[in-house]
Amino acid sequence: MPPLDPGLYLTFLGSVFLLALAPGTDNIYVVTRSLSQGKQAGMLAGLGIAIALSLHVTAATLGLSQIFLASPGLYLAVRYLGIAYLLYLAYRAFSAPAEEPALSAGASGPSGGRIIREAALLALLNPKLAIFFIAFLPQFTNPAGGQLAYQLFALGLTFAVESLAVFALLVLFVSPLRDWLIGRAAFWRWQSKITGAILLSLALWLLLLAD
Repeated sequence: MPPLDPGLYLTFLGSVFLLALAPGTDNIYVVTRSLSQGKQAGMLAGLGIAIALSLHVTAATLGLSQIFLASPGLYLAVRYLGIAYLLYLAYRAFSAPAEEPALSAGASGPSGGRIIREAALLALLNPKLAIFFIAFLPQFTNPAGGQLAYQLFALGLTFAVESLAVFALLVLFVSPLRDWLIGRAAFWRWQSKITGAILLSLALWLLLLAD
């Protein structure tokens, strides 16, 4: 008997697809990156978040995420650190000079490594993800199949890969909108402020949920 139940696994795939599409910090950040800095930036942001999801999964499989359940103080500390990081990103967006997107091959912009790091850090500093994996993944394990750690890791890795695929679809979906906006100077004069407002709204939303 395979460790994972095929029927449960198909249900899991459908659930992950819906969860990845549901509005949240991760996919809103990917869409914002795509609109402000282009398709490649959006894809790299999605990759950074997928890497962070894989690390969360590894921690959950090894039992490290149980620390957050045992220590509410640590959970809140990491959560508020994540909110502070979002506020920092919002401040940086508000402070950025207004400019239209550069279309030349030598156009300057944030490096791919920086985009990946920022996205990964944003997801890593969300302890709700660690708690979510502890609560969500076991629902789709097959006790009769044994190898529980393997099942949890396989499900978690599937979650990260499928989320990355959904992020890529979102990037491709919003790319035509960015192409339409290129050349409309009025939008790009406000683009950095709009990005900052979105990031600030996400931070305030998470702050309200923390209470």
